[in-house]
Amino acid sequence: MSEVPPAHVAFFALPGHGHMNPALGVAEELTRRGHRVSFATTDRFAAAVAETGAVPLRYESTMDGLPADDSASDRPDRFGSDDLAKVLRDLLRETLAVLAPLDRAFARDRPDLVVYDDPSGWAARLIAARRGIPALPYRTTFAANADWSLAGERTDVDPLHPEIMRVFHGIAKLLERVKVPFGPKELMTGSEAGPALVFLPREFQFRGETFGDDVHFVGPCLGRRASDGEWSRSGEQPLAFVSLGTIHNDDLGFFQTCVDAFAGLAWDVVMAVGDRVDPAKLSGVPGHVEVRAHVPQLQVLREADLFVTHAGMGSVMESLSFGVPMVAIPQMSEQRANADRLAELGLGVMLHRTEVTVESLREAVVTVLGEPSYAERVQAMREHIRQAGGAPAAADVIESLLDSR
Repeated sequence: MSEVPPAHVAFFALPGHGHMNPALGVAEELTRRGHRVSFATTDRFAAAVAETGAVPLRYESTMDGLPADDSASDRPDRFGSDDLAKVLRDLLRETLAVLAPLDRAFARDRPDLVVYDDPSGWAARLIAARRGIPALPYRTTFAANADWSLAGERTDVDPLHPEIMRVFHGIAKLLERVKVPFGPKELMTGSEAGPALVFLPREFQFRGETFGDDVHFVGPCLGRRASDGEWSRSGEQPLAFVSLGTIHNDDLGFFQTCVDAFAGLAWDVVMAVGDRVDPAKLSGVPGHVEVRAHVPQLQVLREADLFVTHAGMGSVMESLSFGVPMVAIPQMSEQRANADRLAELGLGVMLHRTEVTVESLREAVVTVLGEPSYAERVQAMREHIRQAGGAPAAADVIESLLDSR
């Protein structure tokens, strides 16, 4: 039991695995320490929230479970003005839908601290500011400061683009109505000032040495995630795990390429293809390749020797937590930054999604699994993750803020 008096901590994240999963372990640790935790979420994630001991605070989302509405060939490697305009429109629409029910919930049961997904958790940040509730942002991907930001390094955005300006004015009207002490740009880009939680180790962060001690790089915060289901390893050969995540995974051709690339290798393979690929349409699947719509990712990674991944930050951190090197095949610009970083650090190799062939994929996986230096560097990063502290370290930060009430 914590020495800090029990408090009410409210979490908010967008309803997607990459936004939710990194925070669930923190919620679980806080409830273990005796705090009362509420977590604003949708029906799709309510069971996962409840198993942490937190109370699901349900709301209707405009974004929940939406698949990608483009093809791999349409996605640029750099984030452009049209991309940003769409993201901002979606976030503004979601904020307008969520703001009132979340505000009513906080009015009925005022939290002592709001922990929100930054920079996309607009509704929680606005309500906390409006009601004078202390708030702590968390980042599921790279942090930003004056020396480095994803926007500055990896985007081609014209801030005066007509659609961006239209959304900007919509945000300004919302802020005027809510009456909070910051402007549209700060809401759109997120908080660069501490304190903040970042769910990766400082050693993985671009320019990590430039961030102050109030930016807490606690690393991945893995919870039990029992609702993911069960899986057990059956073979004794090296195990490769293949997944494109939960959004950009509608690519039968990619999974067929994986089947063909691994067909002649003496490895066991687990492929999670999602709900939009029919496994029956894959041809020539050998007995050592297991194809499922979904698998409990943490359980598979615990046994895996190699991960073929879309390089979402959650998946990258989970893979490194279990000491598993990667072949990264990013499906969009943010994932490209993650893949570039893991390749730069020698934690795996990257293949461009338009250049994946049976031959290039087989060469990449054989190289990563066969070259000991990849495993050595991954183990070193795994130790950095262990030292970062995970969920207990994140809970310590939260309790330090609660203790100053």
